[in-house]
Amino acid sequence: MRVLSIIMVFLASFGGIQSSLNAQGGDFNVVYNELLAKYVMDGKVDYAALKESSKELNYLVEKIGNHEVKDLRYGFSFYLNAYNILVVSQIVENYPITSPMDVDGFFDKTKFLVAGESMTLNSLENDLIRPKYGDSRIHFALVCGAIGCPPLASQAFTPENYHKLLGERTRMALNNPSFVQIDTETETVAYSKIFEWYMVDFGGTDRDVWAYVNRQRKEAVPEHYSIEYYEYDWTLNKK
Repeated sequence: MRVLSIIMVFLASFGGIQSSLNAQGGDFNVVYNELLAKYVMDGKVDYAALKESSKELNYLVEKIGNHEVKDLRYGFSFYLNAYNILVVSQIVENYPITSPMDVDGFFDKTKFLVAGESMTLNSLENDLIRPKYGDSRIHFALVCGAIGCPPLASQAFTPENYHKLLGERTRMALNNPSFVQIDTETETVAYSKIFEWYMVDFGGTDRDVWAYVNRQRKEAVPEHYSIEYYEYDWTLNKK
């Protein structure tokens, strides 16, 4: 009887979630927004809670695998969401960890099914999203599961909101004093390693990076300031 009761409780719980998903028409973005609302606060993720209740996350990963990309505009928002969800999923799968770098091959070995194609996170970013869409703002939207990257957005990217949301994420990051670090005494500005790793996406030179950042800032970095790139913080972005 005890075993039967446990089974009944499990089925009721699973059925409730499945009914919720069905009621939403299995809508990918609706389910993702609900997950973000429940487990993400100020860009940080409650991985421990997600580990205990990961049915929505598993559902999203499954949908990523068999999703149909209808057109470029639709695909852009889908791939941004897919990258972030797969990062979270892989962390949850290996949790507890202190950094995504604790997992061998986190970005370049582990493969996922994305719209019917098998690929790593690096492939998704560097072989698909970057060359296909050519939008430098993705570097403030794709979240690698670490403190060093910009915070995870609190809503899904959609074909209707992605342009506006990418702009907001970019401006937020580049006006954050911990992301663009200015030392007025030494007249030095330190940018995230993201700008050094992907410099080609920002124009190709240090001065191009400076100009790119200033176009997004409320207070411009003086042109004569020396430019550095501070070390990336790979500590897990956990809540």
